[in-house]
Amino acid sequence: MQSMELQDTVKDALTALYHHPDDAVRMQADRWLQDFQRTIDAWQVADNLLHDATSNLETLIFCSQTLRSKVQRDFEELPSEAFRQLRDSLNNLLKKFHKGPPIVRTQISIAVAALAVHVPAEDWGDGGIVNWLRNEMNSHPEYIPGFLELLTVLPEEAFNYKIAARRHFEKELTSQMEIALTILTACLNISELKEQVLEAFASWLRLKRGLQGI
Repeated sequence: MQSMELQDTVKDALTALYHHPDDAVRMQADRWLQDFQRTIDAWQVADNLLHDATSNLETLIFCSQTLRSKVQRDFEELPSEAFRQLRDSLNNLLKKFHKGPPIVRTQISIAVAALAVHVPAEDWGDGGIVNWLRNEMNSHPEYIPGFLELLTVLPEEAFNYKIAARRHFEKELTSQMEIALTILTACLNISELKEQVLEAFASWLRLKRGLQGI
């Protein structure tokens, strides 16, 4: 099935899942969507639909959850050269959804954080993902709410992995913690984002406390 056909099928299945009056049809749609999420085609289809301005909220939520789960669980399906394209696409999506819907922005943020777990720090340039994030925030201050959410979920994502990957990522983030706290201190000056900034501070301090307990 071609990508455009699959995109239409996903949208039709979501419509059936949320709006069809027949329970059997809804269950069938749910099974199909779960099976679809495990396919390699789900990468491209979910990405395309997230970039599609005509996608409704149900489609955006499903596709952001799909992309997040693919990065977390199925990253090895992708060729190594796909990293930059995936990173750039997720970054564009983070900017697109910087004002929400919140659930979509959160899923995209977690997907970027999960990507950082899977690839070496140097793939993000000097200073790893946190320095890359600082450069993005300096270049695109209008998207700071989306970038702040990413900064919040980065330390939390470390806890979703097996011990070896977790230790490696925690060590990587520890080396970047000073930059993260400097970014957050600067963001405290933006009064409407203060609550979000404090959440991010708490996330990094939990990481620090966790490491001290090892």
